[in-house]
Order: sequence, then C-alpha cells, then structure tokens
Amino acid sequence: MEATRPSGGPNVISVTSDGPYEEFSLGNEPPPEAPRREAAARTRSSRTVPCPSCGAENPAHNRHCQECGARLQQGPLPTAPRPAVQATAGVRAALGISGLLFLVILVALFFNLINGGDEVGAETTIDATATTSETTPDPAPIQILTAECTPEGIGAFSCSNLYSGTEAEYQVDWEELEAAEQSVTIRLLFSEPMIVTQIVWGNITDDTRFLQNFRARGLTINAQGSLSPVIEELEDLPGKQNVSYAALNANWIEIKVESAYRAQVVNDNVYGELAIDEITVIGRPANPVTNTTSGG
Repeated sequence: MEATRPSGGPNVISVTSDGPYEEFSLGNEPPPEAPRREAAARTRSSRTVPCPSCGAENPAHNRHCQECGARLQQGPLPTAPRPAVQATAGVRAALGISGLLFLVILVALFFNLINGGDEVGAETTIDATATTSETTPDPAPIQILTAECTPEGIGAFSCSNLYSGTEAEYQVDWEELEAAEQSVTIRLLFSEPMIVTQIVWGNITDDTRFLQNFRARGLTINAQGSLSPVIEELEDLPGKQNVSYAALNANWIEIKVESAYRAQVVNDNVYGELAIDEITVIGRPANPVTNTTSGG
C-alpha cells in the first residue's frame, strides 16, 4: 500500500491500494454536538409511562403523575423502622412493686438465716386449728332452773321437791282448794329455750300411801309460745306415766291440776292432801348445739 498526497490540498491524505481509496481531510471541523444532544433528548422524551390511576401519559423518569399525582412506580414503598416496645405506666408500676417485694423477701430470708443460726434446737410451734359443727341432740330430761307453785306447799312438802330428784313430795291441802273451787298451778322454768316432746308425771309409788292421798286427775298444760292449752287426764296408778305434749322454743311450761281422784281409807287412815312425787319434762334445746374440735 502506498500513501499519496492527492491534489485536493495540503491537508488531505489519500490511501490507495489495489482497490479504490478513501479520502479524508485533517482540516475539516467535526460535526456539531447540539444536534446530537437534541436527538438524544427527543429519544428520551419519546419514552412515556401511562398513569395507572387516570391514564395520562407521563415521562418515564417521573415518579408521580403530573395530572393526578398518583404513583407511577409500583415498587414497594420504603417503610419506617418499627418503634421499640414501650411499657405502660401500669406495667412499669407492677414491675416496680414486684421488684420491691422480691427485695423485701431476700432481706427477710437473709435476716432469718442470721437469726436462725443462733437458735439451734429451737422448738417449732404449730397453731392448732379449730373446727366447729352443729349437732341436734336426742330428746332427754330438761334441766329445770326453778319451779313456781300455787299454793307453795305444806311445810317441807314444797314446790322444789317436784324436780329435786329425792323421795320428798309436793303436797297441798286439796280438800281446802276444792271447797274454794281453786286449782293447783305448777310452772317449771328452763335455763334456755327448749323443744318439749313429752312430760313424765310421777305419783307416789307406795300403793298404800298412794290410795290414802288425793291423786291428780285432770290436767291443763300450757307452754310459752303455745297457741292453746292442752287438756289431759291421768290414770289412777302409782308411779310414773307418760303424758303426750309438744311445744317449740319454750322457756317454761305450766301445768294446772283441775281435778283429783278421791282419797281412800286404807289401814284406817285417809288424808286430805294431794301428793305429787315428781315431774320430768323431756325435750332438747331449741337452738342447735355447737361443737368445737381442735386439731394440730
């Protein structure tokens, strides 16, 4: 290949070979840059992105629609970091109290260990526990607190003999009371309200003395809280006999002797007194009995 200077001018170099040659000049100015930039701008501006909200065409480099302001890029939005978990005032107070209690327990254990070490072999006291229960006792003879009788009685044959548990009797002049059309009234008082279930009447047990005295026959029985008195007739027999009677929550019971069996002459002896050996009232407390049992 041979380089020749063509006739076109001093700044033109011509390269020849076996084929045609290409000619160029060193003195020519390069093409201007402005047209190229305008062409690139036109190329970029020709690329548009439709708005997914209103459909308006927007340049591809826009992030938001220039018509409605909607986002053109659908990638994930940046998210703010999650805030740290904060405890409420109540939780903080509960935590503070728990910590304080734990500290107090630790201090108490510490002092207990210190004091306990100096008391080797100390006795341990266990408080006894008490258990209470209510029971209903079976009917039994009621304790009579006192007795009031009209008339009171003759000498040592007084009203208190009716519940003394001795062989002494209660006697009154029946012939005198009968003439005055009066009766004998006996009121027995209890130490607490009772449920009365029965009365046990006691006559003289000796057959001879039993017949020689007047014996109670017609009774009128009343008690505290009773709606109406009850009339009973005793049998003419020595010793004890049961009389059916019931009363609730009674502090006393009252018995009136309205009539009597006549006294009889036995071994040429007869007496004008009415004799009663003993009166027993059967029942149980109106209030349940409370029992206390201790256990260790």
